[in-house]
Amino acid sequence: MNLLYFEKPARYINQEINSVIKQGRNLIRFALCFPDIYEIGMSHLGLRILYHILNSLPDVAAERVFCPWIDFEDYLRRNNIPLISLETKTPLNKFDIAGFSLQYELSYTAVLNMLSLGMIPLKWSDRFDRNYPLIIAGGPCTVNPLPMSQFIDAFLIGEGEEAVIEVVSVYKKWKQSNSKKEELLEAISWIEGFYVPFIGKKKVKRRFITDLENTPFPVAPIVPYSRIVHDRISIEVSRGCPSGCRFCQAGIIYRPLRFRSPEKVFSIARESIKNTGYEEISLLSFSIGHYPHLVELIELLNKFFEGRGIAVSLPSIRADRLTKELLQKIKLARKTGFTIAPEAATERLRRIINKNITDDDIERACAVLFEEGWQNIKLYFMIGLPMEKDEDIEEIVKFTRKIIKIAKSYTNKFVEINVTVSPFIPKPHTPFQWLGQIDFESMKRKLNFIRENFNKSRIHYKGHNPRMSVIESALSRGDEKTGEVLYRAWSMGERLSAWSDFFNFNLWLKAMDETGIDLFLYAKNNYSFDEELPWDFINTGIKKDFLLREFQKAMNIEQSADCTVKCEVCGLNCKADEKYMKDLFISLSEIQNIEEDEKVTTVRFSYTKKGLMKYLSQLEVYSLLTRALRIAEIPFVVSKGFHPKPEISLGPSLPVGVESEREYFDLKIHGDFKKDYIEKLNGVLPEGMKITDAKEVPQHIPSLNSFIQRYKYIIKLEEISQVDKNMIENMKIQRNGKTLPLKEFIEEVSFHDKEICIIVRDGAQKARISEIVEAIFGKQLKELEIKRIQMYGFEGQWVEP
Repeated sequence: MNLLYFEKPARYINQEINSVIKQGRNLIRFALCFPDIYEIGMSHLGLRILYHILNSLPDVAAERVFCPWIDFEDYLRRNNIPLISLETKTPLNKFDIAGFSLQYELSYTAVLNMLSLGMIPLKWSDRFDRNYPLIIAGGPCTVNPLPMSQFIDAFLIGEGEEAVIEVVSVYKKWKQSNSKKEELLEAISWIEGFYVPFIGKKKVKRRFITDLENTPFPVAPIVPYSRIVHDRISIEVSRGCPSGCRFCQAGIIYRPLRFRSPEKVFSIARESIKNTGYEEISLLSFSIGHYPHLVELIELLNKFFEGRGIAVSLPSIRADRLTKELLQKIKLARKTGFTIAPEAATERLRRIINKNITDDDIERACAVLFEEGWQNIKLYFMIGLPMEKDEDIEEIVKFTRKIIKIAKSYTNKFVEINVTVSPFIPKPHTPFQWLGQIDFESMKRKLNFIRENFNKSRIHYKGHNPRMSVIESALSRGDEKTGEVLYRAWSMGERLSAWSDFFNFNLWLKAMDETGIDLFLYAKNNYSFDEELPWDFINTGIKKDFLLREFQKAMNIEQSADCTVKCEVCGLNCKADEKYMKDLFISLSEIQNIEEDEKVTTVRFSYTKKGLMKYLSQLEVYSLLTRALRIAEIPFVVSKGFHPKPEISLGPSLPVGVESEREYFDLKIHGDFKKDYIEKLNGVLPEGMKITDAKEVPQHIPSLNSFIQRYKYIIKLEEISQVDKNMIENMKIQRNGKTLPLKEFIEEVSFHDKEICIIVRDGAQKARISEIVEAIFGKQLKELEIKRIQMYGFEGQWVEP
């Protein structure tokens, strides 16, 4: 398969650092399916955790399957090829278990699409044959599984680290028997936390782990070739949130609050950087400001990684937890982005939603950010919150402008303020679950008002599509009937609904008309307090009367305390368990800085780029090399300044899809060059990329890009007669509206059997092999097999670098 025909070929090539490939006849093959593209799925921490846990089991092989982009999907369907895994290219329908991660309701169409592409019947009622995989699903959306209940065999409600092992054990016993699929489904229904639609509704208790400290966590996650959304080490330092925001479903369904100790976090960080070569560590938490000894932990990480160009970043942090001391620790290595989420612009509305921060807290936090040198912050707001007034919407604009003035007073210039506004969705199992979403027209009016007021300002505004919010709300709050609309919309062509470019509201409207099911009613439906809610059979562990108390407090504009300050008796009784709230301590005594040799040496490496590696872009090669250098523990020099990085310089870029026998990069290292550096790097680099040689060069040698001006290519052709050598002299190429003679770039053309050797040189402008082959052969680069053999610079004569 020629991946050049698809956007971002690196999505599909596998062989990434730390990927796991298992072979064996009796393995339980588990497909970890993420219903979005590679860049999104590979950023998800839950997938990394389950990949690690499952592949740690000797009798299980976990592989990844992602939703393909539209061009790749079209190719699969046209050629009747099933969707396959990355690791072993196994068709999805040949796995024992396929587990989907349901993170977002608008990804449901992608689940159906992946099942269809995998040649698996979409509905569980059509999958009783033992040959079909067991289809399970987990993730936050499963706290209301009903909209997807036609399509999934079993839903895991809650956390998966322990439950996934149990379901594999049950499956293994069933596979060794001659039992029917129905018996497998019944056995799974007895595992705590699983809802099995075939068995019917019964109370299902949410699973959660009690000991985060000793729960398995990956320290050698896969390192992607292409840049993903969260391209860094992500370490979950705590799980659960004590803040009690009434709009937040995650704050309910991930209770109770649990911590990993700073020692454990440091150990994970140290091993993860060693195994991945990443340049950034993100400390993840729903409320990172509540993490004990956060400043000391960042100080510990900074001290250990000092001088290695590794930054520590934090997710969104509550404004009342942001301090100057914290920012000073973070910016030591690199200023990463910062996000503040006021959610509402008025204190009255924040009291209603129990976002216990004041205007002063937010203004002080922004002032500290600007004072410490940050010039880019993100603000998140919602519209359509309970008891919202027009003044609350107007205040979003006024409040943001006030932040701009604060920024100018500290920086004396305009900074970059990014504002995201999303319509509120009353999620199941939250205090606002009884309320419906505001009507569609009101949603559009409020978003339009904000957009129009930001249009002529320096504020970067992003408003969530209200049409997408309505569908998300309906699928979040829906029952089994909403699955019919979902199925009809997908069957009419709805794909990748989570992507605004592909979301087709008209197909959803048509699906509603054809099924007679109105998703608008589901979105805006208000439930009475004594009414049974569709999702009531899911027991999150949080009492319904607690949610009702919180709802009534909201209506009275009353706040509730942070869980760490006062127990509001939600039903979990977690404060009685010392394991959740135990005191954490930290020590810096054992950390020692690595002393770098003061001598700096420049080394020129040559390497091959063959096979699947030809699909990597120059930027992807740079990323791979810099991370491989860290893993191989090559003592490279890190640049100074705002964004420290390895002092590495690549040679002239090679077009994606072209192989090479010899590419080059220059690297500054501490101390003398050692020959075993080549062996160390080759032990890390994937097949197709190999260091072939390395030598010391003078410090102030001309850069590879300025020195190299001559290139030798071999092009394979089926018929040499396709080319008339004499015509090349008169050929032209077009570039940026200008006509250039081809002979300006061609030095020599020779024919060898079914190969043509072309030596290209730079003229007044850089030679581009893609333009040259199109002019000579009338074909695009992706239609030809091309290899770069060598490059040369001029030193009285043409010489290799």
